[in-house]
Amino acid sequence: MHTEPPRDPLATERARRRRERQVQRRRVVFVVLVLLLIILIVGLSLGLSGRGGSTSTTTTSTTGGPGGSSTTSNPAAETFTADLAGASEVPAVSTSATGSITLSYDAAAKTLSYVLNISGLTSPSVARIYQGKTGSTGTAVLTLFSGPAKAGVFSGELAHGSVKGSDLTGSLKGKTVADLVALIKASNAYVSVGTSSHSNGAIRGQLK
Repeated sequence: MHTEPPRDPLATERARRRRERQVQRRRVVFVVLVLLLIILIVGLSLGLSGRGGSTSTTTTSTTGGPGGSSTTSNPAAETFTADLAGASEVPAVSTSATGSITLSYDAAAKTLSYVLNISGLTSPSVARIYQGKTGSTGTAVLTLFSGPAKAGVFSGELAHGSVKGSDLTGSLKGKTVADLVALIKASNAYVSVGTSSHSNGAIRGQLK
């Protein structure tokens, strides 16, 4: 009968310690790899979010005269508006027609653009900005629409365009777009739309 020689206790202990050190090294390597993978994933996520989070400002601008086919979009521009109605005319006009106008002013570029919309107005023929306070009759300083008159009851965009200094008339003749803006800021300008039957104005609104 063959019997194994007795094992050396010291050799057995050394072997056990070697195995423990090998297991520990493997655990350390595994932990390091996991940490590196996490760092890589976080880095990629931050890089992608940085690209997606960048912002840009887009400004589109085309030129044209009053009633032309140009519009200007600028998030930094000042905006002025007016709601038009017959009751605001002097004297008041009995009509259910309404209108609205929006003007955008870019002080840096010194440009002023506008969009004029009308709803339910019969035969609109002219639209102007006047110098004048609420309740008073003023003088025209800018023509927004000069015809030809729209046939029948009109609803929609009557005019849009960009204003140049050379477009100004009346008290602003020879002056600049900035001077018109100063009138608007002083609540001293209004918009009036005339028709075939109310050439002096059928609906009106104070710019503000």
